Amino acid sequence: MGKGLVNDDHELAASAARSLAIGKCDVALVVGARLNWLLHFGESPKWDKDVKFILVDVSEEEIKLRKPHLGLVGDAKKVLEMINKEIKDDPFCLGKSHPWVEAISKKVKDNVSKMEAQLAKDVVPFNFLTPMRIIRDAILGVGSPAPVVVSEGANTMDVGRSVLVQTEPRTRLDAGTWGTMGVGLGYCIAAAVANPEQLVVAVEGDSGFGFSAMEVETLVRYKLPVVVIVFNNGGVYGGDRRSPEEVSGPFKDDPAPTSFVPGAAYHTLIEAFGGKGYLVGTPDELKSALSESFSARKPAVINVIIDPFAGAESGRMQHKN
Repeated sequence: MGKGLVNDDHELAASAARSLAIGKCDVALVVGARLNWLLHFGESPKWDKDVKFILVDVSEEEIKLRKPHLGLVGDAKKVLEMINKEIKDDPFCLGKSHPWVEAISKKVKDNVSKMEAQLAKDVVPFNFLTPMRIIRDAILGVGSPAPVVVSEGANTMDVGRSVLVQTEPRTRLDAGTWGTMGVGLGYCIAAAVANPEQLVVAVEGDSGFGFSAMEVETLVRYKLPVVVIVFNNGGVYGGDRRSPEEVSGPFKDDPAPTSFVPGAAYHTLIEAFGGKGYLVGTPDELKSALSESFSARKPAVINVIIDPFAGAESGRMQHKN
């Protein structure tokens, strides 16, 4: 949720070199984040076994649980103000030519270049990367104030976290630590009410969207400036992947519980309430729908058809479905 606090494109932003940054650092100042599974519990081998954690948290219980080298209990903003005041006359700083800074900068550039090479390809039927790149560019094209990005889903949220660029603080809401599916549309409504001057863009997996999809009626009823983009690959992690023999064989009426009705017309759901729906399957169709809906700033759902074979299952249990 801290994405955007430092612009993702800032020269010192190291998220693209995460493994190097956390694996080789001597000291880690952790502000507000939890040393849970998202940060590998602060343990080796992901972290150096001798790393010293300075843990800033509003919860004393969290600090007692993690037993950092130094624990600071308090509100993150207040604690950082105190730290800045304390080091004002003798600030800690590494120059651009410091080997540690250079190593991270090089790794960031290398990883970004590899990702951009993948993103540059126009893959049709869509994989996850092609539409995500188009959405990223459209969001960046809005300028400031940047849209609030809401994201939930499995592959959709994971890919989005890497591809979508946050340039301003408090502009990203996703399903969080425990992947709580169903929060997306509620987030959209809250963000639009709290920030009426900002566009809200939801990038949703079709399964995540399904948990609270009926809230598109609320978007239309209150005329909220929310554009919901649904990555429709026909199921949880992916669509119906049965072989032709299975589709026509004795189990033809028994699709996997993770697959949905193919080609679900999610865009018509909002049309039922008077909103605008778009069905897209090519880069030009998606660019047109984004341009029109972003300019209108009215409730809309863009149904992006994704290859049902795109995406991977988190638990790698697809063969058992």
